[in-house]
Amino acid sequence: MALPHYSQDQTSKKGRQFEPVMNNLFEVTILPPAGVSGAPLLLQHVNTVSGLDAIDKEIAAVEQKYKFSTRSYAGMPESTAVDLTIQFSMNLNDSNQAYAFKTLKQWKDLSYQKETGVMGLKKDYTGTLVIVQFNRAGDIFRTLTFEDCFITGAVNLSGTLDYSDTAPATIDVAWRCDTFKEVLA
Repeated sequence: MALPHYSQDQTSKKGRQFEPVMNNLFEVTILPPAGVSGAPLLLQHVNTVSGLDAIDKEIAAVEQKYKFSTRSYAGMPESTAVDLTIQFSMNLNDSNQAYAFKTLKQWKDLSYQKETGVMGLKKDYTGTLVIVQFNRAGDIFRTLTFEDCFITGAVNLSGTLDYSDTAPATIDVAWRCDTFKEVLA
């Protein structure tokens, strides 16, 4: 006989076992602007994505006073943009190129080239990031599409070289996305 706290649980009844949301079941598709090469390989180097908690913005209350009473209304969000950080692992290809780093640097240079001071136009340096989350069977339950995205953070291959560090190199790249769309299954 099953205990009541288990037999009455609607998420685990026979034939109806619900699955937990797993934070490691996701995929990121990165669609850079025209002229940036190597983007298909970036997918295979994504380790983490952070900043997704910022898509649901805080709405501060706006107050009005009338005599001795206060009326409250929903205000406007401070910003509608979303800042994401994606961590990439770094590898060298057969030609001894850090190809993922090279692709990310090429994208960043479209907005500003530190060597020449040339600044690009937004239409030339923005791309799209698509993040899908799925269950263990591969069924997608959430799709986030971020548009008009550009790299805002530094793209540095290494900040510190250390003889005692044996972990593979990673880089964290910060993005600013002007708009997003969330689709839930």
